[in-house]
Amino acid sequence: MSRAFARGAALGALPALLAAVAIRTVNPWFLDRPLLYALLAMGVPALLLGLLARLVFGGGGSSRRALAGLLAQTVLLLALAALPRPRLSSVEVMVYGVDGATWDVIDPLIAVGELPAFEELADEGGRGVLRSMEPMFSPLLWTTMATGRVPDVHGVRGFHVRSRDCRVPRFWDVAEQEGGKRIGLYKWLVTSPPRPVQGFVVPAWLAAQPDTWPEELRFVKELELSNRQKRKRVDATRSTPELLLDGISHGLRFGTLLEAATWKVRERLQRPGEEDRRVALEHLRVLLDRDTFFHATWTHEPELATFTLYATDALAHLLWRYHEPAAFAEVDPVPAEDVERWGTAIEDAYRLADDILAELRHGLPASADLLVVSDHGFKALLPGEGNKSYFAPLTMRLKERLSAAVGPVDVAKVGYKLAVSMIQDDRPIAELEAALETLVEADGQAFYRWEPMPDSDRTLGLTLVDEDVTEGRIAQGTVGGEPMSDYVRMDEAFSGDHDDRGVLLAAGPAIPRGEELDEAGLLDIAPTVLGLLGLAKAGDQEGRAIFGGPGHGPRSRDDLVDRLDWGRFGADDSDEVNEERLRQLGYTE
Repeated sequence: MSRAFARGAALGALPALLAAVAIRTVNPWFLDRPLLYALLAMGVPALLLGLLARLVFGGGGSSRRALAGLLAQTVLLLALAALPRPRLSSVEVMVYGVDGATWDVIDPLIAVGELPAFEELADEGGRGVLRSMEPMFSPLLWTTMATGRVPDVHGVRGFHVRSRDCRVPRFWDVAEQEGGKRIGLYKWLVTSPPRPVQGFVVPAWLAAQPDTWPEELRFVKELELSNRQKRKRVDATRSTPELLLDGISHGLRFGTLLEAATWKVRERLQRPGEEDRRVALEHLRVLLDRDTFFHATWTHEPELATFTLYATDALAHLLWRYHEPAAFAEVDPVPAEDVERWGTAIEDAYRLADDILAELRHGLPASADLLVVSDHGFKALLPGEGNKSYFAPLTMRLKERLSAAVGPVDVAKVGYKLAVSMIQDDRPIAELEAALETLVEADGQAFYRWEPMPDSDRTLGLTLVDEDVTEGRIAQGTVGGEPMSDYVRMDEAFSGDHDDRGVLLAAGPAIPRGEELDEAGLLDIAPTVLGLLGLAKAGDQEGRAIFGGPGHGPRSRDDLVDRLDWGRFGADDSDEVNEERLRQLGYTE
């Protein structure tokens, strides 16, 4: 090796090393794959500049000193990567949400040793079933967990809601206002627009705007929305490279950037289908969220923190048939090659959730209490009794027609079920029932049957009276004098359905060790979080503190909502939500 080549190589590697040193001071997580960084960021420029130097200056001379310098650079990089990452030492209570998580996936993976963090947490703390409620729509379920109140009381009944539509305080409001706690909320549903807090708020996937608190975290929502909305800029005037550079200073890791670049190359060259695209984007979204959350928690030092992962739910909606092909064998056999291709995608999402849980356990102080919760479970979505065809009830025209008759309503679907929620409280539910009675087929038979939702007096659950749906029936039929195709279509896009058996895991100083927990409900989560923080539940919160807690609290804290300061977001009256994401998940069309 010539002296010119060695000197050129050492000089070529230096910029990437200096960049790594500078980044490490603001982002201790960046060098998560140091060998790849050394190879790609340092090795490639070193090789190119070395070859150029040899070409210009020729061979000959001793290369010993230059090679020693190059080796020293590599050792310094590895030493940087080996430095311990900061601990999340401020956190007292951590709530880790895994949307749609079910023991039916977790337990088999634990049995084969593939979810070690879940297994360890269950051994060191307690595990049980967290029972969900109808209608099983994520915004109202996560809000029920956050408030300890039923939907008719907290006011979040559907998807088209803002954070200020919640009429009662959530556990973080109480923790901040009464307990003086700093809070960090990462993608808890119905937190858009965000409220200025001592800490940080990054809204979840319903948000149609990239607002965060503080604004320095805005890059994560700009990246998310630009991907989901076909590069539509939602107040995101910066280019993707600019957003990624901003993200690097706020936690993005080299491995995440590498996976994103690899996906972009694959997307350009292979033009993958929708399933492959969704799997890749859900995976990248989790990595982006993980990186940003850990950095934000380190920087803003919340005492109460939440992080919610949605890939487990999103992929279960779309890909359950490949996860559990035996359930579909009689009605819709799944080709073996499709099972081979996508059969592990849902399990991979759980493995990623387990990796994050392990990192949380390592980063949290021993004094912290950790809750893992899901808003509901999951199961196979199969055709109705006696019906061998998949269909999807539609929401758009039904919403327009009912809104014209009874005032604003929110309509969403899960599987073959629809939920219609009246937004205004001054109209009787009987008016909605009367409007539904007009939606009959040509022979006078009712198209929908409905029943009240046990946890919401302002919501009706709808199913089709006749679920024997065919292409011919849709083409020839009418509903309330309009084409039946406006109200139902044939559809095999979604194969996973919500189940009411969710997940509860907990560990920490206040949690009994190694116990099977009694079945809990969503209403129990807010009192439990408050209890772990040393705050008593209010008298009007219907749930219980699962792990005890202080004695009697105030009769109510509802007046606290009026004292919250929304800052510049207080004048935002928009009810815009991320409609594309609702369609991706199958809630609307």
